[in-house]
Amino acid sequence: MELEEITEFIDNKIRKDSNKVIISFFELKVKRGLTNERLLSTMNLMAIKLNNMGYKVYRTGQKYIYENKEHIIESNVLLVAIK
Repeated sequence: MELEEITEFIDNKIRKDSNKVIISFFELKVKRGLTNERLLSTMNLMAIKLNNMGYKVYRTGQKYIYENKEHIIESNVLLVAIK
């Protein structure tokens, strides 16, 4: 994905829920047909953008606390960003 597409994608996610942004494997790999290499670079760019916007970013397999509950990011989710 190009930077403009990434920005639009993230902005749409934030419009839906500005406190918690969830980016799934299905959205990037299946719907957009990204190769594994493009998927990794896109995820890295998204994580950087979200960090710069003040979000704490977590990846598949990591634990995070949201609304006083511990969560583990499942394998079908690539990134979760918490404000």
